[in-house]
Amino acid sequence: MYSYCLFCTTVKCQTIASAIRQKFGYTAFSPKIVQRKWVKGECFEEVRPYLPGYVFLYTQQPLTEFREIRMMEGVGRYLGERDDGYQLQGEDRSFAEMLYAHDGTIGIMKAYKEGDRVKLARDMLGDFEGEIIRLDRRKGRAQLQYNFDGNSYKVWVGYELIEDGKPLLT
Repeated sequence: MYSYCLFCTTVKCQTIASAIRQKFGYTAFSPKIVQRKWVKGECFEEVRPYLPGYVFLYTQQPLTEFREIRMMEGVGRYLGERDDGYQLQGEDRSFAEMLYAHDGTIGIMKAYKEGDRVKLARDMLGDFEGEIIRLDRRKGRAQLQYNFDGNSYKVWVGYELIEDGKPLLT
């Protein structure tokens, strides 16, 4: 599997992803996240856009339509290096693979207690790494910090405690 990412005009992300799927038959999406929202003491889960402006693209063979995709209205640039054929590498690739494994949506994470800490189960994120920096036990949310595209991001993710798991984050 080859992973790529495009930085696009935010309002065009869904249109670009759809056009890539239709024209080339590649897997393409703009990521989403399931977030917990509390209204009058009641918990609701809603799906929201995540990382506005990014479209992730996955192919079985190395991408060859760079120019044709780049010329689509709203596409700004490819992430990654030209020397690598714009394929995502390192942490960016791990992040893209985690999104692909979850069909482009970061859902409610499975977590477990280790001593007085809560850690995410390894199978939730694959090789992708991040760090829990805050925990809201009452609302069942954890703030996760990670790096992507040379930037540090923080996001609140919902979590559910499970009995066992393999450590990923400390």
